[in-house]
Amino acid sequence: MYNRGRNSEVSLVKKLWENGYAALRMPGSGRGQLYPHPDIIAGNGKKYLGIEVKIRAEERCYFKDEDVEKLKEFCNTFGAVPYFAVRFVRRWQFFEVKDLEKTPSGYRASFGKGQEFSKLIGEEDDR
Repeated sequence: MYNRGRNSEVSLVKKLWENGYAALRMPGSGRGQLYPHPDIIAGNGKKYLGIEVKIRAEERCYFKDEDVEKLKEFCNTFGAVPYFAVRFVRRWQFFEVKDLEKTPSGYRASFGKGQEFSKLIGEEDDR
């Protein structure tokens, strides 16, 4: 499972570079780090992204409250927009926190409710 996740992160970093974003994979984001950090940070000089990456075979992906808060904390300090990138059976979707559905134990990302890659990198939503 680790290799699938790492490979997905590497392919997303490559895709970001190919579309005008400098991007860096930050290994070990979920492994007891002293300070929170996302799987990938990326930016193009106008828009900065902090991305937590998951891969799922099913059409839903769940995030703990703590994971969402850690990503928000890092991104608020860094000046980035927090995103959750989920690769559902070879198709990426990107979720801002507002796009996630609240559940009793955290949050849920559902296939079809996220943004496509083209919207993620689009200039219309610069912050």
